[in-house]
Amino acid sequence: MPTPADDHALAALDAAARTDDPLATDGPLGWLVAQVVADRERGTFGRWARSTVVDEHTRAPVLDRAVLARLQVLAGLPVEFPGTDAGLAHVYGYLLSTVPTPYGLKRDRWTGGALAVALGLDPRHLLPWHRPDDRTLLQRVTDAVLPVLAAPDGPGTLLHRDDPVPGTADALRTVVHRAQGVGGGALVYGLVGPDGVRPVTAFPVEATPRWLRETRALPPVPRYNVLLDPAQRGASPSAGGAG
Repeated sequence: MPTPADDHALAALDAAARTDDPLATDGPLGWLVAQVVADRERGTFGRWARSTVVDEHTRAPVLDRAVLARLQVLAGLPVEFPGTDAGLAHVYGYLLSTVPTPYGLKRDRWTGGALAVALGLDPRHLLPWHRPDDRTLLQRVTDAVLPVLAAPDGPGTLLHRDDPVPGTADALRTVVHRAQGVGGGALVYGLVGPDGVRPVTAFPVEATPRWLRETRALPPVPRYNVLLDPAQRGASPSAGGAG
């Protein structure tokens, strides 16, 4: 359960995200800056695929260009827009997004606890300001989702589909996982192929029987804001998920 300290940290994050420079060196989000720098030094960003910050549902950026550029500089990544490392975008970028989507704020997956529980973790495990060990938030997320993508038919799997990426030996993999004894589920999406497994995103889902049937029946196109080579991209209709 969230603590009063968690409520205070979330309020501070929300207030900072609505300023012109949420990552100011003298601002309240020093903990976030420190984690991005640590991931740069540890090479965590290189373990993820690529994403766009243009949401596939709203067709608009969920993160300001200047804020994304600031994150990219901290992460030691090329300054570009709207594409970037998916770990940077979906973890740290989403924390700073204030744009409403049909599924709420993008940061809710990290601050709400449902995703962590569906993955069999403590509800506070993926809170961005919470450091149960030396790992950053991105490292904790990476360690949680990579096994789900790498062994997609293990215990707790409710759905697994691989959609080939045309012209390559890669596939876009969707896995819906539910830890024993909990409700809902965690959708984990990534790129798999000869170069290994690279996550794109993860978010909580209701995972009802009807939702699972509809997700299995979706056309095999890139989704959840993944960024592929333009020749491979194709259309990306609504996928019924947060992305």
